[in-house]
Amino acid sequence: MLIANVSPRTGGKTTNSGWLAHALKEAERDYAVVGFDADHSQQFHAWSQSGEFSFPVDPAVTAKFHMEIAVPDGAIGIVDCGHTENHPDITNSVLRVADLVILHMAPTKADFDRIVDPPDKTKIGDIIAMSAALRADRTPPPTWVLMNRTVTGASSTGIYREMMEDEGWNVLSTVIPRSERFGQSVSFPILDARKGPFGQLVTELEMKGLLSS
Repeated sequence: MLIANVSPRTGGKTTNSGWLAHALKEAERDYAVVGFDADHSQQFHAWSQSGEFSFPVDPAVTAKFHMEIAVPDGAIGIVDCGHTENHPDITNSVLRVADLVILHMAPTKADFDRIVDPPDKTKIGDIIAMSAALRADRTPPPTWVLMNRTVTGASSTGIYREMMEDEGWNVLSTVIPRSERFGQSVSFPILDARKGPFGQLVTELEMKGLLSS
């Protein structure tokens, strides 16, 4: 299967892609994982090398992703998409073959506006909806919002969860807290990813029937 990680500019999807991939590897089911870096920054790919990941992260910055990229049988592919509002051609291609979309957002007005009402770009929700016409089953991929960089006890998480649900989005109950452990992890090895929110995320995805291999 293929999981597409998308976000507005501040969503933290590269960091989350690395941690989610490792949490899947460390899960009880020991998922086979392969990463794809579809972001021009190529930070996910570089991190896989400096952090000595136990799985490959292949460069995949291409608007022909759906034609050129294949997930090995039995594996879960984790795609770090470029910022959706800036590189819709690449995201469109990934969405044509994605089995699950995770939209990463901080519970802030800035991220909410970039998703729901961007001033001069196509809404992320509209991009996902429009992908249906190009997909084999003619339906958009299942999509869930992951609240990221949350502050423990802050009201903003609940407020923006309700606001996103009011906009018609599915929102995961798992949240990723603002943390130096995650924020300073890029370029370094990831250890014990299953012990914490990313392990909880894997469990929630399993319970919702959103993971297959």
